[in-house]
Amino acid sequence: MQVYILKESNSDSRVAASPDTVKKMIDWGLNVVIQDNAGLNSNFSNEDYVKSGATISNSINDISKSDLILKINKPNDDEIALINEGSILIASLDPYNNNETLNKLKDKGVTSFAMELMPRITRAQSMDILSSQSNLAGYKAVIDATYLFNKAMPMMMTAAGTIAPAKVMVFGAGVAGLQAIATAKRLGAIVSATDVRMAAKEQVESLGGKFVMVEDDEAQDAETSGGYAKEMSEEFKLKQARLISETLASQDIAICTALIPGKKAPLLISKEQVNSMKPGSIIIDLAAESGGNCECSTAGETNNVNGITVVGVKNITSTISQDASSLFSKNILNFLDLLIDSETKELSIDWEDEIVKGILVTKNKEITNEEFI
Repeated sequence: MQVYILKESNSDSRVAASPDTVKKMIDWGLNVVIQDNAGLNSNFSNEDYVKSGATISNSINDISKSDLILKINKPNDDEIALINEGSILIASLDPYNNNETLNKLKDKGVTSFAMELMPRITRAQSMDILSSQSNLAGYKAVIDATYLFNKAMPMMMTAAGTIAPAKVMVFGAGVAGLQAIATAKRLGAIVSATDVRMAAKEQVESLGGKFVMVEDDEAQDAETSGGYAKEMSEEFKLKQARLISETLASQDIAICTALIPGKKAPLLISKEQVNSMKPGSIIIDLAAESGGNCECSTAGETNNVNGITVVGVKNITSTISQDASSLFSKNILNFLDLLIDSETKELSIDWEDEIVKGILVTKNKEITNEEFI
C-alpha cells in the first residue's frame, strides 16, 4: 500500500509526516512517497526522509498511484483531480467552511477524514490535532506578544528601581488558553483569564491565574457534552462584558483564544474596550481567522489602534513548524494505527468505530456527515 505525503500548496510551513513517523509507517510495511522538499520548512530534509525509508517524488502525478494521501490542509483542485476514486485522504479539511471542497472530494469518490472533527474521548486524545496544535498556538501567542511588548514581563528589582510585572489576560481557557496562561506565568507575568465554562476556573487557578467570570446559573451550564464552550445568552454577554471591561483596562497584554466549532468566533473585546487599555498594550487574537474575539483584529494583519497593537493571527502554528509538524504527524500516525491491521499490514477499517465515524466526511461518493450536507 502506497502512502503519499503532499507538500502544502499554500504558505503553511508544516508537513503531515516527520522522518520519525515515516520510519514507523515503513516498519508497518507501507511504501511511503513524499513530495520533493515537503518538509524543508519544518527542518526535515529530503535526506532525512530517505534515511527513514521514504522515496522522494519529483512529480505530483504520483498522487494517482497512491492509496493513502496525507496532508495538513485541504487539497487544492489540481491535487483533488489526481486522487483516485476509493483512495483515502487524511487532513485538516475545515469542513465547516469548505463545502465546495467536500463536494469535489465526494464527486471524485475519495474517502476523506477531517482530523479536526476528532471526538473528545480518552481513546482519541493521541489523535487530536486541535489539542496538539492549540497547545503550541497558546505558547507562541505569548512569545509573540513578549516580542512586541516594549517592557519586561517579570518583576525586576534593581539598584535603579523596581520594574512591575506585566499583566496578561487570557480569553478562553481551552488548550490554547491554558498553555498561554502557563507560558505567561513562567515568564513572570501576573495572569488572569476568563472563560464561559465554570469548569475552567479550577484549571486556571491551578496554573496560578486569577479567574474572571460572572458566576450565575447560566455559567453553570456553559459547556457542551463534547467539552466545547456553548453560545451564551445576550444578557450573560452584557454582564460578562462589564466585568471584562473593568479588568482589561489595567492589562498590558491580552491573548484571545475563544472559538466555537462551526460558528463565528465570539466577540469578546469591543473597540471601546481596546481604547480603554494603556498605550503600548498588546492584543494577540488567535481567533482572527474565524471572525476574531477582538473587534479591531484583521486576520493576517497587525493594526495600531490609538497606540494599542492588535495582531490578527493567521496560522500561528506554521511559525513553529518543526514541533507543529512533529505533533500533527504523530496524531495522524496514531489514527492510521487504528486503520491498519498489525498482522496483514493492510487496511482493516471498522466503519462503526466511534472515532472513524466521527471524522469521516466523504465515502462512496456521498458526504457521510449530515452536518455538512
